[in-house]
Order: sequence, then structure tokens, then C-alpha cells
Amino acid sequence: MKKRFPTSLAFGLAISSLMLLATATAGAELIAARITESNFETHHVGGPDADGGIDDWFLSNGTLCAVVSDPEHESPLGPQGGVLIDLGHCGRGDDQWTVVQPMLNLSQSHIVPVTRLETGSDDSRAWIETRAEFAGVEIVTRHLLSALEPHALVVQTRVQRIDRGSRLFALGTIFLHPAGQTRPFSLLRGDLERSRGFRHPAVDRRSLRSMLGSLIDSDVHVFVGAEGLPPISYGLEVQTGRLREPGGETRPLRAFATTGEHFTSINLLSRASWLDSGSGPPRLLDLARIPFMDLDPQDRIEIDYRIWVGDRADVAAITDRLWVHSALIEGQIDDPTARIHIETAAGAPVTLVRPDSSGTFSLRLPVGAYRARVIADADREATRGLDVDDGTRRLSLDRIELGAPGWVVLPVELRGRLLFSNVETDRTVVFGGDRLGFEIGDEAIAGGLEAPFLNRSGSPGEPERIALAPGRYRVIAVRGPEYAARETEVEVEAGQTVMLDLPPLAREAATPGWIAADLHVHSAESFDSALPQTRQIAAFAASGAEVLVATEHDRIVDPRPALREAGLEHELVTITGVEVTSSFTGGDSPHSTGHWNAFPVAAQRKRYRGGAPTLEGRRAHDAIADIRKLETAPFLQLNHPRSGSRDGEGDTYLHHLGVAGTPYVPTRPLTEAPNSVLIEPGDGHGVRDLDFDGIELLNGPDLLRYRRVRADWLSWLLQGEVKIATSNSDSHRSGIVVGLPRTYVETASDSIDSFSETDFLESLRSGRAYGTTGPLLEVHLEGDGVEVGLGGLFPGRAGVLRVAVNAASWVPLGEWRAFVNGELVHRAPIAAGDQVELPLAFARDAFVTVEVEGPAEGLYAEALPGFVPFAFTNPIFVDVDGNGLFDAPGLPDPLPATLRNPDAAD
Repeated sequence: MKKRFPTSLAFGLAISSLMLLATATAGAELIAARITESNFETHHVGGPDADGGIDDWFLSNGTLCAVVSDPEHESPLGPQGGVLIDLGHCGRGDDQWTVVQPMLNLSQSHIVPVTRLETGSDDSRAWIETRAEFAGVEIVTRHLLSALEPHALVVQTRVQRIDRGSRLFALGTIFLHPAGQTRPFSLLRGDLERSRGFRHPAVDRRSLRSMLGSLIDSDVHVFVGAEGLPPISYGLEVQTGRLREPGGETRPLRAFATTGEHFTSINLLSRASWLDSGSGPPRLLDLARIPFMDLDPQDRIEIDYRIWVGDRADVAAITDRLWVHSALIEGQIDDPTARIHIETAAGAPVTLVRPDSSGTFSLRLPVGAYRARVIADADREATRGLDVDDGTRRLSLDRIELGAPGWVVLPVELRGRLLFSNVETDRTVVFGGDRLGFEIGDEAIAGGLEAPFLNRSGSPGEPERIALAPGRYRVIAVRGPEYAARETEVEVEAGQTVMLDLPPLAREAATPGWIAADLHVHSAESFDSALPQTRQIAAFAASGAEVLVATEHDRIVDPRPALREAGLEHELVTITGVEVTSSFTGGDSPHSTGHWNAFPVAAQRKRYRGGAPTLEGRRAHDAIADIRKLETAPFLQLNHPRSGSRDGEGDTYLHHLGVAGTPYVPTRPLTEAPNSVLIEPGDGHGVRDLDFDGIELLNGPDLLRYRRVRADWLSWLLQGEVKIATSNSDSHRSGIVVGLPRTYVETASDSIDSFSETDFLESLRSGRAYGTTGPLLEVHLEGDGVEVGLGGLFPGRAGVLRVAVNAASWVPLGEWRAFVNGELVHRAPIAAGDQVELPLAFARDAFVTVEVEGPAEGLYAEALPGFVPFAFTNPIFVDVDGNGLFDAPGLPDPLPATLRNPDAAD
């Protein structure tokens, strides 16, 4: 599963960037107005991350368009709005802005709750002003667009104590770029040698030294838009930060920044430094003063930012604005896909530029000695020195020649994933990298298109050939658990073209009556993904899966237009869903409410976030009650409720239960604390936190997480709470395989052209489904002329469990296991094509489940690193007493090992 942005932003780790701007060209109409039904078409910002809708607030100068959310709308970090959520070029549909959120005292529990919002304009400016009061402090923030500077949005924040309240020792803003959705670059203009560029220090919250080391001095933060999306970049320029005392005297305040994979934070301490004028990050002595810092009555903190918006996805689109009067550097390169990193002579990052389609590039640089480090595909690099002196106004560089790579022409008819590894170095080729080098500590953060394989679906726009460095390559082609795999070798020479000879992958293991679904899929329409929706759909087709449920975070987006654009309507079907997420730790859910998928839902294009339900700060049962009222009657699935790590994660709902603060205990009854919070009926509607339909047992390849969630699921089944078990990829980028794990759902017709969403959902709700990363199953319980499949109710005291297992030849199998009421009752070897039987007898009502597992070895391990061939079923229920119902047996004594020790392998 993907890594998520921090949900508890502790000191030193969290708190990020500022707001974005939008401005208008001179003479253009300046607009600051509320979005309504009648003006929506002209008063909204388009793009993959555009959230604004009716009742939000629109700001424009004709060049830039921005949206500040209405205070009643939740944000990604809290239940209140009134924050900058959209920013882009008017009419271009290029918004990749997530949010900038003011925050006090370095804590997400101190999100500034905006209560009032006003608009205004004059002949040269338009603005939106928000006001908030919190802990005796008033915070006023103005977002301002000007006709004089059409490419920048100005953000002015004033903070003043107006009453008694909690101490205020820090004021900051957090800019989200979850999972590196936009790529953060830090620049210190006054001392370029101390700039960090795309490489940021790691931080360990348990180490004071590490926390201090993560604080950097930077006055410009550039966020580069993603590959494959409309080009854009954002530059957050810190202009002033000062403390204004009642007599008018001002003191500079020390600013510091921290960048992680998911956020950049900029903060000011509320008092001036003891040691100097306030430049640079705080030192240990400054931090030691925090317990004594506060904002005195009538003191005022003033912070001014400027947010530049560039029309290219590079750093130079922003730095050219900052150095507009500096020397113009021009050049040409033989490969327009290369990226040109500009560094000081000592190697400190300064800026980055991408050439246009002809290979031409230009940028501005201040006086200094630099080197251009050029990076391109096929392991090609070049370095060029350049000097800018006081008299330089224009500098033309000699043409940069990287040399020709080798070319491999890809087979037209093949559908699947292609993996290339250099035979001599045993190194897997990574495709789609943005060549920016975003790192946190020593960890490289992959971009949305970066993957150690190529997807081939037949969708328009897929490359006909690829560039590789000279060498001999082993090539593996796979499509999914129903299809054959193939391998071959190809020799690549510089400047030469070679054909990759691989036939289409034949179906080896048919699944009649079953359809392959992934119920948890993301794209760039989610705030934490930069993968274009059409590219994700093409990847899905390449995986051989058939039903894609689009579950974007807190946005309802209909994926069917993208499916048509990809030209794959006869390869798969899509269902519109949403992942309703919570990270806020407060309100009615002091420990957050986790993540939940709902599908199908209807997109409302003009509504905030497409009409997505809200969850921040809310109790689960209240959100469930709202979702239950939707006309589409969605299936509601609890996602990844346990962590696969030892420490746990904030968005894993069963780790804290939202209100209890302690984990669910599967060995205890639901009537005992802390479990009992799940069955408390909500006021006014009677819905419980436990009243959802399904639970994601397998999220990605993590079997430790699976066993932990399985314990909770079995605990509920034993107590009569039936939840449908599912298996999903939770894929957010090309490098995460989509369509695996998958959930096979029984259907009357498994044809795409005759697919019935109604029948699919009815079958899923009935539990006629199993999850898999490779093995394919048919499981029945038979006796006295009755045959019952998954999700069914078997009448009788005895029966024969019949299990048929199949798999493609490259998927290794090992053993199958049978469980009754969660207790392992049988295990035995099994191979593809086997049909086995197990007689079972039951003393009382029960449920039966099956698992199949194989070793991760051979071609499977190479094609799917981290995965294990594994499958599990939903239960077959047994009615022993003949009343036509499954009467849950309750928690047995002794408890099965699956509940007592879920971390242990079976």
C-alpha cells in the first residue's frame, strides 16, 4: 500500500507550505466572488486536483485562477475550510495544488478554524480575506491577486492576541504534496551553497539531533508539477516574517522549514531569537525557549508570502521570475526529454530546466560559477560548466550532445507488463522517472509514472519504442494470474534499433462465471497521486483485470470519460467510487476515522469535491449514516484497518477505533471495552460504527497486515457480524501494480460487453467472492444433493468441502488450508489443476473458509517482487439446526490461533 501523509504532525516532522496565488494581467477582469450554480462555468479552476465548487470562493486576475474553500467545507487536514485549495492558470485545467493550511504550535490539533470570509477589490487588486479566532488569538489572512503582477498570488497573514488562551509559540503553514505528488525544491537565494534542491534531510522524531538537522533555512520552495499532466509549477517565496510590538517597533522572526515525502512546512517562532537577527533555522537554545514563548497582548506577527505560478513543470519557471533581471542562458540539447540541473561549482542545487520539444532551453541565473548536469534516459549524462559575471546579459551555450541510445521496438499485439533487466549488471530498468532526484534522507521518492516495468494495453499514446543503454537484456512479459508469462533476451547497441520478438500472452487459466475486480484504485484525481487517469486505466487493462472501481481520495470523479479516451471500453468496465478519508485528530473522533471506500456513487461536477461525503473529525457512524442515505445505495468498505508495520499508522482505524484511542481486541467480545464503541448506536439515526459492508483483508502484497485484519474479521464473524472480505491493490502510481491483489466476484456473465453493475454488486454483497494474488479457486460444500458456494448457507451437520485450484504456469502453488470458525482444521499440498475433497462434520452452526498459498520463487518472484502467491475465500455458512439462518457460535474457548497470535504465519 502507499505511504500516507502524516496524520499527527509532531514537532519537527510536520507543518508545511503556504498558499498559492492567482493574478491577472493588466486590464483583465479582477474577480473575487462566491461560486454559484449560475457562475460555476466561469468561476472555477480546472485540473486533476481541482476541488472547488458551489459555495466556495473564486479569485482571478485573468491569468491565474484560485479557489478558497468555504469555511463549512472540510480540508484534507481538518473539518474546517477557508483555505486555498485550487490554483492554476485560467482556462488551462492545470491545477495540481493540494492545500495550504495555517497551523499553530506545530500541531494538527491546532488547525486554524476560519469562521468568517470576506471579498474585496479595487482598480488593481482583488482579494479574499479569512478571519479565525483560536485560543485567544485572531488570525487574519488575505489572498490577493494583482493586475500589476499577473503570475503571483500574495498571501498576507496577521496574528494578534485578543484574549487569554493557550500559549502561542509558533505559527506555520503546511503545504501538502502527498507521496511526492508535486516535487519539492528548496532554495536559499542569499546563500546558494546552502540550498537543498530536491534532496531533503530525513528526520527521526525520537532524536533531538535528527529533528534539529531536518530544519532548513530556505526562502523559496518550488513545487514542480508531475510528468504526464498539464505542466505547472508553484514557487512559495517567503518575503517577510516579523513581530510588531505595540509601540511600532519590529523584530525579525526566525523562520524554519521541514520537508517530508508528503508535506513541506514553514514556521516562525513567536519571539525573536536571543542570539542574532533571526536568519536561519532555530538553534537548540531557541527551541529550549519554547516552553516560555507566547504572543503578548497587542503584539502582532506579520507574515507575507508570494506564490508564483509557472507554466512549465520545472524549477526555472519560478526562478526566472525571481531573477528576472539576471543573465539569460540559452542552449540546445539533442534529447528534449533530458533534464538540466544547474548547480554551483561546488555542487549545490540552484535550479532545473526542461527543454521544449525541439530541445531548446533557456533560464536566468545571477552572477556566479555554475555547472549544468544533464540527465537523460538510457543512463546518459553530461556536464557543462558556465560562468556568469557582472557584464553577462546573454550567454549562448554550445549544443549539448548526449549521444544516441539503443532503441527497442515493442510488439504491437502484446498486452501485459514488460520487465527489462540488464543481464551483465542484473539491474532492472526503471521507466518513467522524472529525473529530478527527489529524496528524503537516502530514500528516493518515486514519481507517478516511475515503474520497473512497462504497461502495454493497446491504448493510444503508448510508445512504439523505448530507449535503452547498450547491453544485453532479459525481458519478462506477464499479464495477470489467468495468462501465460514469456521471457526472452534482446541485444541493444547504441544508435541501433532492434525488434522485441514476443507473441501475445495466451490465457492459460480461464475463470468462467467469475470477473476480476480491483475495488480500490487511485489516479491523479486523488490528492496523493500524480498518475494520469488514462494511464492508470491502461495499466489496469495490461494487468488483465476487468472491473476498476475508481476510489479517489475525497473526490467523486466519473472515470468513464477517461476510459473512452484510453480506447479500452471493451477491455474493462469502471465504477465510480470514492475513498472517504480522515487524518484530523479531534472533534467527535479524537483519533481519526480512517479510510472508507463507497461505491457506486454519483459525481456532482459543480459540487465541492464532486459531492464527496465528509469524515474529518466525525464519528464513523455519522458518516456511515450519511452514506446510507445516498440514492446509489453504495457498498461501504473499511480500508486497510491495520498496519503491516510494528509501530502502526494513524489511518488504520482498528488501531485506535476513532474514539477509544486503543486497538480493537479480537479476543474479546464486542460488548467489552474498547470493542464496545463499535456497536454504540448514533444519536438520531441508530447506525453503528460497525455498520459497513466489507473489509479489505488484503491491501497490496502485505500478508502480515492480512493476518492482522483477518483476526478482526474472524472475531466479528464468530459474533454474527458478517463483513465481506476483499482484496485490492490500492495503487496510486505506475510502480504499484494495479489489479493485483484482486477480488474475483461470481457473475452470471463474465463478459465485459454484458456486464451488469447491479448483478455485480448483489453478488459482492452476498459474499460470492474471493481474493487472490495468483491462485484461482472454486470452492463448494456439498452433501445430500445440495451444493453451496461462497457466501451461501449449507443445511446439514456434515458435508464434503470440494476445492479446485488453478493457476497460470508461472504462478507457484504449495498448500491449501481449511478453517472452520477460524480454526485451522486441515492443510495439505496442492498443485495447479488439482481438485481435492475434505469431509467435514459440524456440531453447531459454523462457517468455513479456505486459503491457498505458494512460494514466492522463479518467474513469479521476478515479475512481482514482494508478492506471495496467495488466495483466500469468503465463508460458506453452515446451518446445523435447520432454522434457515447462520447462528453465530460466539468466541470459543480456547480461541483459535488465528485470533490469539495473528502475527504468526499459519
